[in-house]
Amino acid sequence: MSLWRKRIGGISPTVMEVVTYDYYRMAPADIGFVGITSNIDFWDTEHFDRALASLSQAADYLAARAVDFIIHFGTPLAVSRGPGYGAEIIRLIEEGTGVRATTSISSAVAAMEHLGIERVAVASPYPREINDNVTRYLEGGGFSVAACETMDVPFRELQDAEPPAIAEFGLRVLEQAGDADGLYMPCPQWPAADAVCAIEEQSGRPVVASDPADFFAAFREVAPDAPIAGFGRLLETLKPN
Repeated sequence: MSLWRKRIGGISPTVMEVVTYDYYRMAPADIGFVGITSNIDFWDTEHFDRALASLSQAADYLAARAVDFIIHFGTPLAVSRGPGYGAEIIRLIEEGTGVRATTSISSAVAAMEHLGIERVAVASPYPREINDNVTRYLEGGGFSVAACETMDVPFRELQDAEPPAIAEFGLRVLEQAGDADGLYMPCPQWPAADAVCAIEEQSGRPVVASDPADFFAAFREVAPDAPIAGFGRLLETLKPN
C-alpha cells in the first residue's frame, strides 16, 4: 500500500532545501513530494538556458514516477524569457507528459488574482536585473508594480536568510510602495514563508510568497480538502474549485 494518496512533482533549478522543509509543514499528511533539480549554481543566462534545455527530460522523469501534478520552481528562468513564458513552460510540460503543471511565476500571478492584488509591491532576494525582469513580466500581465526592491542575497546563501529580517524588509518595501494592494515575495530558496504572517499582521495586506503560492496551486488540484493555517491568508482560503 502506498504511503501517499497523491504525489506532487517538483523541478527546481537548484537544490531543494527550503522547498522540501516548507512542503512537509504545509502539505496534507497523505500528499507526498518528489523533487528533481537542474543543478544550476548562479543567476545568469548560461545557467538559465541549461536548466530550461533539460525541462522536458526532467518533466518526463517525474511523469514516469506517476506524479499527479508538477511544479516548475524558479521564477528567474521564466521571467528571463519575457512576459507570458510561464504559460509556455506549463504548455511544454503538460503536452509532453499529460500531467497538470504550474510554474512559480504562474502560481504567483494566480494567487495575486485570487487575493485581489492588482497594484503590487515586490520584495525579493534577487539581483537587480532579475527584479527588472520580474517587474516587466508582471506589468506585461496587467499588474501595476508599486515598488520592486531586493535584499540581494548571494545565491548560495539564500537558505540562511533570517525570517525576521525578511519580514522587516518586506514591511519596508510595502511602506515604500504606499497604496499597493499586497506584497509578492518570489523565490522558493529563501524562508520567506515564515515571514508571511508577521507581514500580514503588521501591514493588514496580503502577502504572496513563492512556496505557499506554488503549494496552493498544487493542493487546489489534487487535495482541496481544507484550509491550511499558519502560513498566511492564501493557504487559509484553500477550498475545492
